[in-house]
Amino acid sequence: MKRLNRLTMLAALGGLVLAAVPFGAAEAQWVFLARKAMGRIHQMTEGQQNGRPGYDFATVILDVSADKVFATALDLARKNKSVRILMHDSHARRLQIAEGDRTATLNVVPFSDDVSQLLIAGHAGAGESSTASMVVHAVLRVCKEMHKHCEVSN
Repeated sequence: MKRLNRLTMLAALGGLVLAAVPFGAAEAQWVFLARKAMGRIHQMTEGQQNGRPGYDFATVILDVSADKVFATALDLARKNKSVRILMHDSHARRLQIAEGDRTATLNVVPFSDDVSQLLIAGHAGAGESSTASMVVHAVLRVCKEMHKHCEVSN
C-alpha cells in the first residue's frame, strides 16, 4: 500500500512537471517575439469604399504598463490645443479625438503588467486625404513622451 501511494505521488509530480514544461516554453517564445516587435510601428490603410473615407491604423508594442501609456496619450491630447477630446474612458483605456473633420480613436491593450499595445485608427473627413502620417506621428509622440525608441516598420 505504501508503494502504491509513492507511485501515485511520483506520477502526480511527473504530470505537474510535464504540464509546466510546454507552458514555460510557450511563454519564452512569446517573450522573444514581443521583444522583437517592441517599438516597431506597424501601419495599415483601408482605402475609400463606396464613397466613404477610409481608415488608417498604426500600432506599436511597448514595454510600459497600459495605464501609463493611456495616461500619457490622454495628457498629450489635453495639452494639444488643435484637437478636441470627444470621448475618453480610462477604464477601457480608450480615447477619441477630433481635429477639424478628422477623427482618431486610440486604444491601449495590456499584454502583461509591463507590456502593452497602443493602437490608433484615424478617419479622414469628407474630401480629405489619408490620415496615415497623422496616426504614425501620434504614436511617435506618445513613444517620445515616454522616452521609448519607436520606429516605423518596413
